[in-house]
Amino acid sequence: MKPWSDFYDLAAPDLPGCPLAVMDVALRLVTINFCEHSLAWTYAHPDIPVTPNIDSYAFTPPAGAVVHAIIRAEFNGRRIDFSRAEADREISGRNRTGIPGYVRASAMSLILTPTPDTSGTLAMTVALKPSPDAAGIDDSIFDEYREAIVHGALARLMLSPKKPYTNMQLAQYHEQLFAIRVADAGMRAARGHTRMPLQTRIMGRCSWANK
Repeated sequence: MKPWSDFYDLAAPDLPGCPLAVMDVALRLVTINFCEHSLAWTYAHPDIPVTPNIDSYAFTPPAGAVVHAIIRAEFNGRRIDFSRAEADREISGRNRTGIPGYVRASAMSLILTPTPDTSGTLAMTVALKPSPDAAGIDDSIFDEYREAIVHGALARLMLSPKKPYTNMQLAQYHEQLFAIRVADAGMRAARGHTRMPLQTRIMGRCSWANK
């Protein structure tokens, strides 16, 4: 894992007087945003042993990460459907038992539907994002998307009022580049997924722009 300090050589020259702790927070939040929209950080989740009559299981992501979305799921080698949408978390059939055909995800755990009546193995590929207290990012994301993340951090920090590095015009420039890079990363990731769990699009404005 690469610490946030590994981004400083690109970010710090454009942020005179910015405390490193503030820079770290911006880099973490932007990286979370990047991973949520692009689904670029994929992970072969450890197989989960499924027990009859138990439908809820915790995710076990690597340190410093949380599961953002399920990309592919199989129960005993058979593909099953999945969702991370809030509206789908209380679908009918929760109280039935049988061979699981659907898996729903929350931030920390998943629920199999119907409740399994047999033992088995759940295999998944998931998309990760940094946890709220992450000290850095996976090497693969750093190597591929370092410049994109720096654009996002510069956009966020340059919107800060009355700072030596405040620059609304440059913030807009970096925001646009970040949005383009996120969309590109999303399309690249989608080509590598068997299924595409969401539509990737260029964002109009970054999520922090009006905060």
